Amino acid sequence: MVTEHGRHRRRRKPNAVVLVVAAVLVLAGAVMSVALLRGSGRTAHPASAGVTSALRGTGSATSRPTTRRATSASRPAGPAASLAAPALGASIPLGGTPQYAQVAPDGSFAYVTDPGAGTVLRVDTRTDAVTATVRVPQGPPQLLSFSADGRRAFVSVYDAKFMANYVVFVDTTTNAVTNAVVVDPGPYAVSPSPDGRTLYVPLYLQPRLDVIDIASAAVVGRIPAPANPHWVAYSKDGRFGYVTDHFSAVVSVLDVRRNTVVRTIPVGAGPHSIEAAPDGSRIALVNYIGGTASVIDPATNTVVATVPNVGAQPQDVTYAPDGRHFYTANNKDDTVSVVDTTTYTVVARVRTGASPTSVAVTPDGRKAYVTNFDDGTLRVLRTG
Repeated sequence: MVTEHGRHRRRRKPNAVVLVVAAVLVLAGAVMSVALLRGSGRTAHPASAGVTSALRGTGSATSRPTTRRATSASRPAGPAASLAAPALGASIPLGGTPQYAQVAPDGSFAYVTDPGAGTVLRVDTRTDAVTATVRVPQGPPQLLSFSADGRRAFVSVYDAKFMANYVVFVDTTTNAVTNAVVVDPGPYAVSPSPDGRTLYVPLYLQPRLDVIDIASAAVVGRIPAPANPHWVAYSKDGRFGYVTDHFSAVVSVLDVRRNTVVRTIPVGAGPHSIEAAPDGSRIALVNYIGGTASVIDPATNTVVATVPNVGAQPQDVTYAPDGRHFYTANNKDDTVSVVDTTTYTVVARVRTGASPTSVAVTPDGRKAYVTNFDDGTLRVLRTG
């Protein structure tokens, strides 16, 4: 609140004595002010301190006027510094079986798949409220990814007997399915190519990937790979894809211009989820069977670090936007681990709920969502 400087009084014609007294008082006040300033060494701004705290805690501005320092803090140049020990936030009851969450590129919402209910839930990242439900009539939705502009989501669909196998397109403006592409059995973590023209579809039951042309919504190719592809991440220049081959304990390097596997990189047992660091200098993956994480240098295509005992059955890996940490969802021990990317050691474990299956971080790095498959909740973590 802006304080008033004082009420304006009606002017009266001053006499000489009054003027002298007034002059003495003004001079004394000025001397006292200078003395106070010199004694403190700084000017106090209690209101600006409160605004800075509020901005750090909520990521939104308050109604108070701010100093220049507080105003500049409200417009950060990059993502928040990631915390070594995230704080537990709300546990959002979704019901059903939340399997996988991903935040849209603009950070305004997340989609969460629920294969048990046959739906994808839309969660507002400002309020943490479910604002829409996308019904997927083709079958149980499993994993998903967004187009670069966030206008479409691509969702893998398969049932328990792998009789229904689709990749469905969802319009994120209307929250409705617009296309359903029949694919080979077991579509897993579908991934748009770096140029946004095609989708790579790893197959849980097949030693290959299907390739979908997005414009025509049709399968246009199949790429042989070691058994069996699960997930794809890309090099910073977009020339290569890195594919986890779950049953072969390797990561395949895919030339995306030729759609050909050009080499393989030995990793741990049961490589599952994989993600590139924000600066592209490293690629991290979790080994579901081995309980470890592997880190690849894409410049040499070699493993440069292994994180032991990252958690029991790590199922997902996600980098903090500042690149200082990555998070693993450990399905068997109900935790999310935080890995320091300088030392490649686990610096924290946070118990999030029953059977965490994915971690999705907002682009500003302040918040993450963890899907807990067995208790039907979405846990919020304060990560920055």
